[in-house]
Amino acid sequence: MKITLLTGNHPRHLYFVDQLSKISSDILWIIEERENHVPKPDGNLKIDLQKLFRIHFDKRKKAEYDFFTIKSGELAKSKINRLIKIVKEDLYNGKLKNIISSNETDLLITYGCGRIPNDILNLIKLYKWNVHGGLSPWYRGVITHFWPSYLLEPEFTGMTLHELTDKIDGGDIIHQTSVTINKNDGIHDNASRTVKEFCDILPGLFKNKLGQQQQLKGISQHTTGRIWTNLMWNPLTLKVIYEVFNDKINKYCIENKKLRVPKLLSILK
Repeated sequence: MKITLLTGNHPRHLYFVDQLSKISSDILWIIEERENHVPKPDGNLKIDLQKLFRIHFDKRKKAEYDFFTIKSGELAKSKINRLIKIVKEDLYNGKLKNIISSNETDLLITYGCGRIPNDILNLIKLYKWNVHGGLSPWYRGVITHFWPSYLLEPEFTGMTLHELTDKIDGGDIIHQTSVTINKNDGIHDNASRTVKEFCDILPGLFKNKLGQQQQLKGISQHTTGRIWTNLMWNPLTLKVIYEVFNDKINKYCIENKKLRVPKLLSILK
């Protein structure tokens, strides 16, 4: 099977490719250069919000390097001999389309990149899947590892592998996982832990299922859930995480509420 991976370049994305490179080296890996891992706060923000902004993204960087280490991506780069780097504009200016057209692809998996135009998706022979950092349909859209903790349901921090469609994170579900809740974890530990757990089991599941002759078909999402947008998040939300709960929402929820069990879907088990 000819596999193309189109990912971002943050540690979590590189670790994902590390894991998939264990089952095949016949992979075309396209890396989209993303924004800085630790962005700078808006200089117009009040000083206290700028401080929280820096704390938040410094913690994200630390968590990702704790879980994925600074060596994430090295295994994949040593095994995969077809690696191409692009920028966001290349998704739409014809460069990505030329790359895909020139490389036979049975399975395209995207993770952490911009939205792929339909004329490119139509070039894929068999499967078009996306790795979404959130549990669909409850948490579709962006920043979806943040909102579960903010809403005091950190157990809904999870991952969804789904078919790529015109609906934002609304395609049929291939596989889902939710985080193993650790009492001492903060919001970014939840995010990194759920990514790592998802990535670690995926190669084994793929090995068992992708070789089957019968074509795989995902499970439809029967509810619309909610699509979270960039405009819903602003630095004021960080006050809840760091000033109200001191980034100990897992501990608070374990001690003060009954954690629910998300209903997870999968066709890979």
